[in-house]
Amino acid sequence: MAAEVGEERQAAFLRLFAQYAPALGRLAGAYANAPEDREDLVQEIAAALWQALPGYRGAASERTWLYRIAHNVAITATVKRRRRESREVAPEQARDGPPAGATAERHLLEDERRGMLLAAVRGLPPPDRQITLLHLEGLTGAEIAEVAGLAEGAVATRLTRIREKLRKAIRAREVGDGR
Repeated sequence: MAAEVGEERQAAFLRLFAQYAPALGRLAGAYANAPEDREDLVQEIAAALWQALPGYRGAASERTWLYRIAHNVAITATVKRRRRESREVAPEQARDGPPAGATAERHLLEDERRGMLLAAVRGLPPPDRQITLLHLEGLTGAEIAEVAGLAEGAVATRLTRIREKLRKAIRAREVGDGR
């Protein structure tokens, strides 16, 4: 009986991790600059998911539940890492791969835009960063509210304010780059 439960847990873990691995990688990229820190963060999220799996009761969707775990781990890891580090590594881009059929120039422009957005998102305070990342991953306002522990109306208001902050941050970067 215990072996069956262990096998079910392992199968559920592997399914969830495979299904959400790209999203978890993007999330880690928004919280960690260095590739090795991103990898460590994904591993910490995986360990937390494994530990939390037996307690999942289905009160929230798997996706919402997983994002709540992932963001809590990411925030905790970020605080710990910032305490350890005295300087920040140059931002690198978290991406799933080059867009299909892109020309070299278009690819470079997309990389540059993605880098500016990622740098602007990294510059947000952790609660705003969490809401932004969940929004970019396609979660609904209700799902974001559940993960972040906010009212759905508060999420909508914050997203409006965050969009303006990101616009200003990106504009400032463009002006600073001489464009």
